[in-house]
Amino acid sequence: MAEDLNWAVGGEAGDGIDSTGKIFAQALARAGRHVFTSKDFASRIRGGYTAYKIRTSVDQVQSVVDRLDILVALTQRTIDENLDELHEGSAIIYDGERSWEAEIPDEMTAVDVPLKSLAEEAGGAIMRNIVALGAACEITGFDVEYLDEALEKRFGGKGSKIVENNKKAARAGQEYVQENYDLSHLGYDLETTDNDYVLLNGNEAVGMGALAAGCRFYAGYPITPATSIMEYLTGRIEEYGGHVVQAEDELSAINMALGGARAGARAMTATSGAGIDLMTETFGLVAQSETPLVIADVQRSGPSTGMPTKQEQGDLNMALYGGHGEVPRFVVAPTSIDECFWKTVEAFNLAEKYQTPVFLVSDLAMSVTEQTFPPEAFDMDAVEIDRGKLVDDDEVDEWLDAQGHFRAHAVTDDGISPRAIPGMTDGAHMSTGLEHDELGRRTEDEDERVQQVDKRNRKVETAREREDWDYREFGDEDADNLVISWGSNEGALAEALEYLEEDGIDVRVISVPYIFPRPDLSDEIEAADETIVVECNATGQFADLIEHDVLTRVKRINKYTGVRFKADELADEITAKLSEEVPAQ
Repeated sequence: MAEDLNWAVGGEAGDGIDSTGKIFAQALARAGRHVFTSKDFASRIRGGYTAYKIRTSVDQVQSVVDRLDILVALTQRTIDENLDELHEGSAIIYDGERSWEAEIPDEMTAVDVPLKSLAEEAGGAIMRNIVALGAACEITGFDVEYLDEALEKRFGGKGSKIVENNKKAARAGQEYVQENYDLSHLGYDLETTDNDYVLLNGNEAVGMGALAAGCRFYAGYPITPATSIMEYLTGRIEEYGGHVVQAEDELSAINMALGGARAGARAMTATSGAGIDLMTETFGLVAQSETPLVIADVQRSGPSTGMPTKQEQGDLNMALYGGHGEVPRFVVAPTSIDECFWKTVEAFNLAEKYQTPVFLVSDLAMSVTEQTFPPEAFDMDAVEIDRGKLVDDDEVDEWLDAQGHFRAHAVTDDGISPRAIPGMTDGAHMSTGLEHDELGRRTEDEDERVQQVDKRNRKVETAREREDWDYREFGDEDADNLVISWGSNEGALAEALEYLEEDGIDVRVISVPYIFPRPDLSDEIEAADETIVVECNATGQFADLIEHDVLTRVKRINKYTGVRFKADELADEITAKLSEEVPAQ
């Protein structure tokens, strides 16, 4: 029995790779198995190699590893791209009737299945990938019936005949392998359980969190890899009285979202690196007008167009410092897919409580990765909504001046002014991008300028005191070796600990979801003999922040190939880094 199985399908863009992988992932989840997926696709509109990988186990899995057990190869390149991960026990499913002759190493098991012919007999050549899934089920000892519900979900809208044809295609693949191969030597036998899991990716979790938080207006422009947030909300937000607007560009999108927030709605926009560049012009207006707004940045490889479909954590400095002048803001970076849900809820609360822009920083790896969770991981009853100093008709009087004007930018001890929405009695006011007085009227008075700047900055200090800017910790809390990470690296680090423990290396891991404000790690770093910061960028942007905070040099593991960290790879990197000297002061 193989508790932990790694499966992949690969081919050219347009071969239905993504839908094939998604169907198998859903079937595995329905069978009570945990799933963790990884996608590889080219940064161009048409053509190029693409792959969908699934790691599955009865235990929770949080990372990809350098091993492939079953590979569905629709092209020779699929085999070539994955040779380093294939092993003697690997089985490669391919279609020998196609025009290419598969070059498969002798030590691996070649499973030649006439995918196209069997698909045509079942109702159409387009179903060849489903035939391959049926073959994979037979090889792994996975009941093909688990595919049925996933096929119904995928093709149900196209009619019962399409669904039945796909079921027939899956069984054709299963029966062909059963009748023509004896693969018992591979030893695969996927265990199933009665557990019921939710399968979703990071962008879906962000969208779900936005709905749970009460987001009722979303404006965005399509951009890889953030687009699926808008796709998730479209058709769902309307059920709650909300709206999604596709703007003509990113600058329009953030300004529309700003308008929605000014009107009193919980509003957000989402984009990636190149879109954040365009939105920068509006960051200052959001902060100066003290409008609560959530801005999601799903990072990808840059700069410029870079590699739109590849992983990177290179936008941290932009989220922290983007925009001219001094812009108070919060930067929250979920460290796991389920945390994408909870940190999105928190981002909306922070935005309204402190009337500031909140950057929700994710990345491509987390956005497209699908993972299984128990339903209770997203307990809607635990969601709390805090709209801050949103005043009602009974409270508005205390915020009026002697002439009855609402002081929307009143100077307060905590830096947070009252907030009124359009239509509220006596709540009429204005806010502009110009410096203003308490009423929102433009001013160049030196005293009022200082009061307003100090007031806006004081909100951040208030938040430092009131909120819990904590971190998550795992591993050996007494270990002399400390590893710090942020964002999507947490899962790979958690599993890397298993490899390190096997080698007798004890490590304490701190995973930080708050970039600004962020937790004080001075005591933790001082207590450690070695401190390593792990991140997916070239310059060590988070490591720079840590060094600034603690005035101590740290070691760095940086990956900027466009590919996420893998658990076994990361364990090797940590082992090697521990033997190096700390950089000079």
